[in-house]
Amino acid sequence: MSTVDENLSLPPASSAAPPAGFPLLATVAPLAAAGLIWSITGSAFALIFAVLSPLIAVASMVDSRRAGRKRRRTETAAQADAVAVLRVAITERQARWREDAWQQTPSARDIVLGRTSAARWRQTDATLVTLGCGPAPSGIRLGGATAPNDHRELRDWAAIITDAPIVVDLTHGLGIVGAAPLPEALARAVLVQLCFALPPTDVGLDLDTGPEWEWAAAFPHDDVRPATRHIVLHQATSGTSARTARDRGQGRLLVAVATRLDDLPPGCGTVVRVIGPGRAQLVRSPNRAPAIDFFPELLTRAAATDFAAALTRQASDAGLVTSAGAIPVGVTLTDLLTAGGSATADPASVAPTGLGCVIGVGPAGPVLIDLVRAGPHAIVGGTTGSGKSELLTTWVASLAAVHSAEQVNFLLVDFKGGAAFAPLSRLPHCVGLITDLDSQTAARALASLGAELRFRERMLSTAGARNLTELEHPLPRLVIVVDEFAAMLGAFPELHALFVDIAARGRSLGVHLILCTQRPAGVVRDALMANCSLRLSLRVNNRADSQAVIGTDAAATLDPNQPGRCVIATDTVEPVLCQVASTGESDILEIAARFSGGTAPRRPWLNALPTLVTEADLRRFTVEGVPAPGYPLGVLDEPDSQRYRVFAYAPEIDGHLLVVGGSGSGKSTLLCTIARVAERERGAQIAIELVNADVESTWDALERVSMRIESGQQTTALPRLLLLDDFDSVSARWQPDHRLAAADLLTGLLRDGPAAGVHLVVAVQRLTSAVPGLASLCPSTLLLKLSSVQDHLAAGGLSANYHASLPAGGGVWHNTCVQLLAPVPVQVQLTPLARSTPQLPDHGPLLVVSSSPARTAARLRAVLRVPVVELAGTTGPTASALISVETGQTDAPGRLVVVGDAEIWQAHWTLLTRLRGQITSGQTARGRLNGGPASIVFDRCGLSDFRMVSHRRQLPPPLAPGRGRVWVLHPDGDVTRAVLPEPDGSLASG
Repeated sequence: MSTVDENLSLPPASSAAPPAGFPLLATVAPLAAAGLIWSITGSAFALIFAVLSPLIAVASMVDSRRAGRKRRRTETAAQADAVAVLRVAITERQARWREDAWQQTPSARDIVLGRTSAARWRQTDATLVTLGCGPAPSGIRLGGATAPNDHRELRDWAAIITDAPIVVDLTHGLGIVGAAPLPEALARAVLVQLCFALPPTDVGLDLDTGPEWEWAAAFPHDDVRPATRHIVLHQATSGTSARTARDRGQGRLLVAVATRLDDLPPGCGTVVRVIGPGRAQLVRSPNRAPAIDFFPELLTRAAATDFAAALTRQASDAGLVTSAGAIPVGVTLTDLLTAGGSATADPASVAPTGLGCVIGVGPAGPVLIDLVRAGPHAIVGGTTGSGKSELLTTWVASLAAVHSAEQVNFLLVDFKGGAAFAPLSRLPHCVGLITDLDSQTAARALASLGAELRFRERMLSTAGARNLTELEHPLPRLVIVVDEFAAMLGAFPELHALFVDIAARGRSLGVHLILCTQRPAGVVRDALMANCSLRLSLRVNNRADSQAVIGTDAAATLDPNQPGRCVIATDTVEPVLCQVASTGESDILEIAARFSGGTAPRRPWLNALPTLVTEADLRRFTVEGVPAPGYPLGVLDEPDSQRYRVFAYAPEIDGHLLVVGGSGSGKSTLLCTIARVAERERGAQIAIELVNADVESTWDALERVSMRIESGQQTTALPRLLLLDDFDSVSARWQPDHRLAAADLLTGLLRDGPAAGVHLVVAVQRLTSAVPGLASLCPSTLLLKLSSVQDHLAAGGLSANYHASLPAGGGVWHNTCVQLLAPVPVQVQLTPLARSTPQLPDHGPLLVVSSSPARTAARLRAVLRVPVVELAGTTGPTASALISVETGQTDAPGRLVVVGDAEIWQAHWTLLTRLRGQITSGQTARGRLNGGPASIVFDRCGLSDFRMVSHRRQLPPPLAPGRGRVWVLHPDGDVTRAVLPEPDGSLASG
């Protein structure tokens, strides 16, 4: 037992008050005051103040001494209180140290009387024993002393702990000398401590003594196994060979008893002399330089004999008392099955009502456990390196060796990566291996277990059976083996309720649990533990863990150097010690080969959704032969129901559909699929419009459908399905005014469309603020693959449903995984958008507003082959030509084309008004001469230029960039798009 090793501070000593000085100022001040008053007044009475000088001096000195005495009394009292507090603190630390020391090395008397809480057979390397009680250094050091003798008594008292255990290490050998029978009594106390601390399975007892020590043979510790360490008890006499004693004690725990010091054999590093019943002296010890006197621990022979018998009974109850060689160090499963006649047994001959198999060797031979009769569920505990995974592997392989896949199936759950159970997955009995490497697959498979319970309940209910054995064609028993149960619950805490449900209903449904974890206490709750009647515990670190699993502390005493040694406990029989057989990969392959070629067992869940779904697959996933209402678009994964289901979108039921997915997630493919399937399913009964991600076509579609709804045309027309692709991307390319207007149009359609028979499918890359409340206006949302979980959450998804590795077409529909139909290759004849856009008006004057007047004028001259007037100022040739046109004094043939920028046209507003007003009237010769009404063309102009020249607040339709688009303000006030042709006759590309 180590010392406290703690530094405490002594209270500071009270310092002597400095001697009081003479009050010089207080003495001189009255004298000076008296002289000053007398000099001013001349009165002799003023000299009376001089008498106060000695009085004040004496009073000041008396008061100073009085205050010093009071301060010293206060400091002395405070120091006494601090010393008392310090004594209490030292006493508490010494008491705590003394209690801990006796707890770690309890006395033989406390052990025999059962007054210690220390664990029996608590460790395999315990070599410290208590010889008695006496003084021991505490390790408490008091600092802060101002002088060598300051608080000397307190410091000496704090440095020593009385009634402390006198502990020695037996690895150096112990020699006890004295007049009989005192050394024997002390040796009995030492032997009782050793046999209580060291397990009988790992330490033997070697008695090299006379008949007076025959009682020690009652201890359960084996004395013949050569592989274990021995406790050597040697009774030394003057005739004993020193060489023999040294050989027996070398490398062992030697306890030698003699009457004289010279009779002790070599190897006794610690020597104790027992002087009397109440006094002994530690003569020599490797870790104690000076000899010390102490009160020896003496034990009677009767008390030691009774304790040895009680210890043997406890070892027998725990299954730890075995004959030499009864439990081998290692055994293989193949040898065990062959020796037991099970390796060649016909699996069909095994009773289907049980799951019996051998897993190892115990004191009475092979150990057979039956999960059905002793269970129906099992708990396996054991610390790291104790052999838990090997036990589970052997158990599963042994069950597979004597039961066919029609009788038992295994679901293996390994949250240590799956390497331990990987060979077992080759068994035909294995219906799945779940690991922590793929959390999504693990969550999906574990969720299917509840569906498996419901399936088996339906089977029993249909057949009117109470349990699995009453079925005409019994289902195979499902054994769920979980390695690292605590890690699984850490990843999926909600599964504890599912496993509690399985434990409660598993017996009648044929579902059994084998749950393995390092420390079942605190992990496996009482509701689950109560249904796990079969308990197996390999080595654990402390007695509490052993008690929690098997009800005894036997598992805490198992040898850490012998993995696979375990204790098996059930409700009906006493715990049994067992050495678990080892199972190699070749053993598993041999078992798998014996059952190969049979019918594959039914799995409790389906595989994950395929990454490619065709329309042919949809016909196989129709639930109960009833087609899903709506347009079939993919497959839904429903592990809770152990099935796939067709994913269909029904506009009348689901309302508007919002599709959120990143680039390459399958949005465009989905819209094409909806259009194709809707046209095939409804034919002429529905009008479908698929709008690609184009700034012009999207605007036109919104405006066109909105106008029909507002005018009432849509209410009498056919139902309409409008599909908008990448609306957020299109909205980002619009000007702010167009963006706000389009958002209003879309909001109006989402709000008023269903009443008019119009439903929308809006696809966006991210859910942004482009359309406020878009998600709330769409009753249904389909989430496809997104780049981050933040985008997924912003779109209304759950973090548990976010899958970063989703394939194209994979998504989430109402918190259920879905895989959409793969794209179907079709030949589509696309018409260039530019050809569907009208060209410039072919008659009437053109008034062109351009941000590049010279460039536009040159293009128009080459294309129209007419004179083009550039409006550059109010004077000069240009102005003259325009004036001539106004007055009709021109003989120029053809149409009039005038080009200028917005600012020049604004500066010539009167001229613009005259030209447009007079020419538009068409009542003069001038109008007829120039071809009829005039149109205003806006080339490369913004909304501000358009509004400046046209004086209109109406928004013109948006123009696609890079296509040579222009606005045309027609004489009737309509604004349309047009394309400036190129000089070679082709349409402009930009």
